[in-house]
Amino acid sequence: MSGRKRIDIIVNPAAGARNGGLFDAVVGCLSDQGAFVRCFDTEAPGHATELARMSAKQGYADVIVAAGGDGTINEVARGMLGYPTPLGILPLGTANVLAIELGQRDHAKAVAHTLLHGDATLVGTGLVNDEMFLLMVGAGFDGAVVGAIKPAMKRRLGKLSFVWEGLKEWIRGPGRAISVLVDGAPLEAAWVVVTNVRHYAGPFVLSPTADISDPHLEVFLFQKSSRLAFVGYFLGLGLGRVAHMPGVQVRKFQRLELLSEFPVPVEVDGDVYKDLPVTITQGTQFLRLVVPRAS
Repeated sequence: MSGRKRIDIIVNPAAGARNGGLFDAVVGCLSDQGAFVRCFDTEAPGHATELARMSAKQGYADVIVAAGGDGTINEVARGMLGYPTPLGILPLGTANVLAIELGQRDHAKAVAHTLLHGDATLVGTGLVNDEMFLLMVGAGFDGAVVGAIKPAMKRRLGKLSFVWEGLKEWIRGPGRAISVLVDGAPLEAAWVVVTNVRHYAGPFVLSPTADISDPHLEVFLFQKSSRLAFVGYFLGLGLGRVAHMPGVQVRKFQRLELLSEFPVPVEVDGDVYKDLPVTITQGTQFLRLVVPRAS
């Protein structure tokens, strides 16, 4: 067999698509191709980082695979920073933003082929309070939505859980009073999204110019706080035209500070983080990521 032979998979056992058979099908394809696969289940938040660091230090695997959603991928990536082993993904989450960003099809043979033969490319990272993120940081609306979704609801409803909690949050009033410092320049926003990638919340294009292999971050400042304004933001997101909408500012930055007098929830790579304040900067380390080969 050509390609990678030793594959460590760190898997979130609660990931919904595992029960749909994708995980077992990918492992079967890898084994059929002659790869030796070791699987490690996570047991608690943060455990994936420990397992990834252990595998990377051991230096045995040709690729360390994060099997789960974007939050699991984030945890595995944190444990691999500074090590030469590349990160592979087996998308089992609800939104699977990174898989969509990379053009990774969610079919077992396609995923297995990428893990065995895909190119390992360097990708940029970001830092939120000096903790790494790969995809995005959201303060305000999406932080509240992610925080409201319980694991059981996500397993039962999938993407509909985001729709349901998003609707409830919109009815309550989606805007937050967020003070923003963009490289020292003061601004105000009702919702803030920092992105390292083009896509957001699955297939929706937030930033047409973003490139995960290009080390820079963009911040989207949604400045109008009314329910009607947020309806416009959602429509713009669906059409891929958020950056051109009135009431939205887009900035590249080196240092971003977000503050509020009131509790404002934050999500990082689709998982609950802490409330504001946070400081976001460009990451100083790259990550080797296995991506599908261009056809």
